[in-house]
Amino acid sequence: MIVVLWSSAVALVLVISVAVSLWVVYAPVAARGLAEMPWLPSRLPALTPDDYAEGIFEAETVFFDTEDGVRLAGTYLPTTARHRKGVIIFCHELRGTRWTSLTFTGGFRDEGFDILAFDFRNHGDSTTQPGHLPIPWATTGEAADIRAAIDYCCRRDEALAGHVVLFGLSRGASAALCVAGTDSRVRAAVLDSIVPTEYVQLYLIKRFMQFHTHSVLWFSRWPDWTLRMLTFWANRIIEWRHGSTLLRVDRAAQRMHKPVLLIHGSRDAFVPLETVGVLRKRMRSRPRLWVVPQARHNETVLEAGGGYTRRVARFLTRHVPAEHDGVGAAPAPAFAGLAMANEGRTDNAHVAR
Repeated sequence: MIVVLWSSAVALVLVISVAVSLWVVYAPVAARGLAEMPWLPSRLPALTPDDYAEGIFEAETVFFDTEDGVRLAGTYLPTTARHRKGVIIFCHELRGTRWTSLTFTGGFRDEGFDILAFDFRNHGDSTTQPGHLPIPWATTGEAADIRAAIDYCCRRDEALAGHVVLFGLSRGASAALCVAGTDSRVRAAVLDSIVPTEYVQLYLIKRFMQFHTHSVLWFSRWPDWTLRMLTFWANRIIEWRHGSTLLRVDRAAQRMHKPVLLIHGSRDAFVPLETVGVLRKRMRSRPRLWVVPQARHNETVLEAGGGYTRRVARFLTRHVPAEHDGVGAAPAPAFAGLAMANEGRTDNAHVAR
């Protein structure tokens, strides 16, 4: 009995010692590295509406407010099909803008979907929130922005409730997953180059801690549970420094039971494919994972070409039926380029509070 108690006491002291050492020595270093991780360069074309002299059909500039009072800017495009199936809300990547959807949402208006693309807070034309510094990891701020976008669409037309598709890219995909699992108005989600925060942070610490500490050989031999403890404390520091609360993407995955299409590049160096595989197994619906050969982070659409729209459209057709009482736009030829808004095409900006 004494031996057992003594062993338990030693184990407890060891755990406490590890926690203290991780906090004092490594957590601040890890927090700085994870928060300031340079975003990998992307080959995505920096398109804007000015690239299309003829404009884009029926674009409407809109504004709406979040629950915490941040005004967001967006562009709304009605479907060009006879019958509407729903609305796609595009959630862009870190340091991107709503114009990223120029590359990703081409053709979906023809498939029966309205499109709302918006700028997250502290991005593009949306309001800059003091004290909120954008970081590579999804936070409650981005989740609030997505909920506000859903609110706007459903206020605009109540028939859209239950026919909302969240289309997220990178960090936007992580935030979209966290919202989709708990919002009954969301029907499905398309998540491209998603960043599973917990698994990617563990991967980055194992791979890049050598650049921040001289004890890499000793540190790399630590078991995963100690590294998870390190990321926990590092994230608390990140939240304190950057005025944000990080979302638990792994927990959101466990709650997700709706249709999901995961898209990921086989050569994604920032988010290894295996981390997405682990996240997929956490989801109840075990969603389909489309791996695009040779694609890097955020560049699946470039490698897949025209097959990108066809593949996503098949998923949407299968899981998002047309509204019975919705009224689609009159038939019209879709813009030959990629479906997005040109603010110069309309003199009216729709504002929702």
